[in-house]
Amino acid sequence: MLPTTPLHNIQLWKAEVIDPSSEEGLIRFATLKSKGLIHSEIDTLESQVVELAIIRNPSLKDNPLGLTKAISSIIGNKNWDTYGRWVLFPWNGCAVRLLPPASFVEVRTNRNRDRITTQEQELLSEKTVGIVGLSVGHSAAVTIAMERSAGTIRIADFDDLELSNLNRIRAGVFELGLPKWLIAARTIAETDPYINVEVFPDGVQEENIDSFMNQCDVVIDSCDGLAAKAMIRMEALERKIPVIMDTSDRGMLDIERYDILDFTDGFLHGRIDSEMMTSLRKRSHWDTETLNLFIDFSTASERGQMSLAKMGTELVGWPQLYSDVASGSAFAAEAARRLLLGEDIPDSRLYLEIDEQLSVKN
Repeated sequence: MLPTTPLHNIQLWKAEVIDPSSEEGLIRFATLKSKGLIHSEIDTLESQVVELAIIRNPSLKDNPLGLTKAISSIIGNKNWDTYGRWVLFPWNGCAVRLLPPASFVEVRTNRNRDRITTQEQELLSEKTVGIVGLSVGHSAAVTIAMERSAGTIRIADFDDLELSNLNRIRAGVFELGLPKWLIAARTIAETDPYINVEVFPDGVQEENIDSFMNQCDVVIDSCDGLAAKAMIRMEALERKIPVIMDTSDRGMLDIERYDILDFTDGFLHGRIDSEMMTSLRKRSHWDTETLNLFIDFSTASERGQMSLAKMGTELVGWPQLYSDVASGSAFAAEAARRLLLGEDIPDSRLYLEIDEQLSVKN
């Protein structure tokens, strides 16, 4: 297994944004090229500017003269060589020329409208979502990044990518052995290098839970650790932060409104009291009784119940299909967005299993 990637070496996961309109930026870009650190350049800035002009005024699509004037107005007192940004992805040596941050976001999120309004998009850009566990969490993080339903995405996981993860994590075989947080951070950067990503390579522990939870507006729990699950909820209740959990069985989605509950309400919709959760925070291993507190075997799918009986003997873990992970993470991301926008969503457990909708009813 490869050693964990040093966190301080941000070149391994964070894109470098270079402003060509500044002397410092020009020198930096030239230096990177001279050192052979830029292997390829992708420059589609002209088409991006055209797209920006048209989304601001769709009638320009059939008005070449008006479009030319609009482009000149966007460029302003700069020229093509100094407009926009060069974004370098150090892990593959590719430099991509993009619109400046605000214009980039305007174009990239344009087709969100008006499922997400401009005003809502601006509000979301100020929010922070924390995600613990990057199997299901990887897909949730990418979904949030693609919709740009948060300005900061905080990710935590200590595991490395293994071959058996590739049935549910969108990654390549060339990434085997790399930390899951690193793969997620790179994926987000390649979609939107202007989104702020914060990484916690050791997962969440007693030593860092305070810094992880600090300033989070919503937390998505996708981790396997019992102590971590308990820790997240207890800290969320103290800080009044909602928690979302998806389990990939029957589309079960927990929306836990610790922002409006108090300790007398308990945790997980009253399934676990404060004394029990405090005890779980000190435990590292699951047992059947504890797992039932979180999942509720009586409501699991038929195949899920069959799998539970085989765990530890015929199965090494809870089975998950990518279709379940993808849909579950989409539900989690949507729930997070709605909470961030202040919608009145109840503390609840939902079952959103599409298979039950597709099955023929007798």
